[in-house]
Amino acid sequence: MTAFYSRIEVVNAENFPTSGPVLVVSNHENSLVDGVLVSCYLPRMPRLLAASTIWDYKPLTPLLKAARVVPIYRQQDVGVQLAKEKPLFDRSSEALMDDGVLSVFPEGLSHNHPHLLPLKNGAARIALEAEAKGDRLGIQVVPVGLTFEDKSTFRSKVLLQVGEPIDITRQADAFRATSDVADRRGLVRDLTDRIQRSLYDVTLNFGSWKDAQLVRQATELWQSTDTWVESGADAQTIAAMQDRVRMQRTFARGFAWLDRNRPDLLARATSDLERYLAARGDSGTPLGAVRSLTLRWPRTTLLALYPMWLIGAALNFFPFHLSRWFAHGKDEDKMATWSLFSSLLLFPGFWGLQTLALGGIVPHAAHSGFNWPLFWSTLILAPAAGFLSLTYLDLRKEVRERKSARAELGAEQDLQHLRSKLTVQLEEMVHAYVNRPEAKVRRSKSK
Repeated sequence: MTAFYSRIEVVNAENFPTSGPVLVVSNHENSLVDGVLVSCYLPRMPRLLAASTIWDYKPLTPLLKAARVVPIYRQQDVGVQLAKEKPLFDRSSEALMDDGVLSVFPEGLSHNHPHLLPLKNGAARIALEAEAKGDRLGIQVVPVGLTFEDKSTFRSKVLLQVGEPIDITRQADAFRATSDVADRRGLVRDLTDRIQRSLYDVTLNFGSWKDAQLVRQATELWQSTDTWVESGADAQTIAAMQDRVRMQRTFARGFAWLDRNRPDLLARATSDLERYLAARGDSGTPLGAVRSLTLRWPRTTLLALYPMWLIGAALNFFPFHLSRWFAHGKDEDKMATWSLFSSLLLFPGFWGLQTLALGGIVPHAAHSGFNWPLFWSTLILAPAAGFLSLTYLDLRKEVRERKSARAELGAEQDLQHLRSKLTVQLEEMVHAYVNRPEAKVRRSKSK
């Protein structure tokens, strides 16, 4: 995971209960990668629920067993009889006993939408059924939001945000006290709604991908202005995924409010932003990079890492491009999964083949037999140089972005004028949203 993604941030980990049974609920937009992130980066490792059909992929079987994944036997996959023999809620309750941690994706399937899908009732039923059978287990439902900078792009960033635990005591007591089917369904729906609201608080949600793109670009531009920097944000803060996501969430709410109350102001800014991006061209430079021009890494570091990049690129060329080939043409929510899981076999396999070939082909200085020193040194060097190559690529990308940012500062006058105009419009929009009547009322009450 840390090879594919350049940064994986976990925020509010202190919200995660240190003991007791926990049901983790997460959004689901990146196939098996979501399960790996939830399993590896939370304070306590949960067991995952997964469709039984995933066991059909035989290379994954050892990993599924090692992670103690709980299979879901769906009627459409295995037939009615087997689904009845191995009911989901019995096995889920067992997993939550003895202070266990279980993870589910209540949207039901991986998807490519820019927002949460309506949640299925399964997560709420698992929690309430387990409480009813376990006699006050004290299960806490914890929302975990997964936000990807660009989920299928190599060396992009990921944010895991742990939300406030949901206390289900009231619903659990009511669920346990009744056997009426309609009453129990109502309690399940009520808890599902609470889970949905909690997940909204830790994820990014937009009406369309166009809205998502505009909010992201407006946020980056705002973070590059003097107004933002003067408020106390430094270059490291601007780069933090957590801060960017929080700002995008605020801007999304602001855009929605402006769309209802000041559509003229929003329409003008949106039009000018689209004109600015078109005039700017596809430079690949984040808008926020224009403000923070001081390089954190000297170029001498790049020069020092260059030999390792050459070695790492040579020794890892074939498995890297083969893993990309495996992912090519797949649905966007599955591309990273295909690339990552194929790499688990491709990289070690090619390291072994390369070292065997070099050991047998290159003669040893002392004798004519197998060149064991070269074999072991190459076997160690291949992954080590590959890791240093990733560091080199990240630094080179940053240098190029800053160079492009400098070039933009010296761009033609029309582009600079449009950027200044947009900055003024953003300040006006932020001022209108911050000083909206309902916000003033809330501030007055808090005082």
